[in-house]
Amino acid sequence: MTHPARPNEVDHAFSGVTPSPAPPSPDAERQELDHRLANSLQLAADFLIFEHMRVRDPRARAALIETAERLSAVGQMHRFLAAHRQASGVDLELFLTELGGLISDSTGLDCRVDADPVRAPGEVAQQLAIVINELAMNAAKHAYAWGDRGVLNVTCHRQGGKLVVTVADEGEGLDPRFAAGQTKGLGMSIVEAIVRQLRGSLEAVNNHGARFTITLPLPAKGPAPSGSRSFAPPEPT
Repeated sequence: MTHPARPNEVDHAFSGVTPSPAPPSPDAERQELDHRLANSLQLAADFLIFEHMRVRDPRARAALIETAERLSAVGQMHRFLAAHRQASGVDLELFLTELGGLISDSTGLDCRVDADPVRAPGEVAQQLAIVINELAMNAAKHAYAWGDRGVLNVTCHRQGGKLVVTVADEGEGLDPRFAAGQTKGLGMSIVEAIVRQLRGSLEAVNNHGARFTITLPLPAKGPAPSGSRSFAPPEPT
């Protein structure tokens, strides 16, 4: 049916033909994917928590809870990415500030973030968030006496073409066995694997507490640098 004022146009509402909806934009599709993945990860974390209640072995129970916490944290990170991801990348100042709030809520630490308004690819932001969360979990378990609300300082600054991120507590410092490379848990294995994948470096020192410094190349454009995600240590050169 035609409209008197528009004789050459067809009014679909009266002809029974519904216009096809516009396809979603790539950004909208990515946001929806992030939300769905976050929900799936949280569901998996809930399954692990239910399973932990059925297990009697203390080490198995602890492992299930820690894995559930990791999955839940990664799910939250995907939600943050969905909120902050843009074509130009993720604003690390806003992203890491929200991550600091999540760390404070989940670990009980007083997480303080000082970050430059640097834009990084979403993949870099996600991997950095996992590294920072792992180091925060480590600090919550080992840096302070049980029940103390200790401080965790997170900084993120751009130095030329590199990104320098530090995660430092004010606790008891690194175990001498750790400094000698004689002890390493799953969390540190995850951290080292991610740093290798981003083609970065990791330094751990005692400086009024444990201080970890991650330095990695920051691409101006294009995808994040990618290396091996293997948990095996790098081969000697």
